[in-house]
Amino acid sequence: MRIKIDDVVFWILIFAAFVVILWLLSGSPTTESALIAIGLFIMSSVVFLYKKYFEMDKNATIGFMRVKNDLEKINDKLVNIEKLIKSRK
Repeated sequence: MRIKIDDVVFWILIFAAFVVILWLLSGSPTTESALIAIGLFIMSSVVFLYKKYFEMDKNATIGFMRVKNDLEKINDKLVNIEKLIKSRK
């Protein structure tokens, strides 16, 4: 499994939110600016999570469509075999 740039950006955003929280505990930034920064970092990381989730969901959907198509082909072949058997009787 290869690491993509999206994965790296996700972890950087989580780390940045953690750093801002620690910075807030030491008393440097104002509460409002820290909350805005933390909110932005967390929401950005959530966007990356949703993007990853929908990418996996899309791949699963494509896989199920392929299986459905294969099953339809098998069903057609079985119907043809059934017709041949009935015609020989």
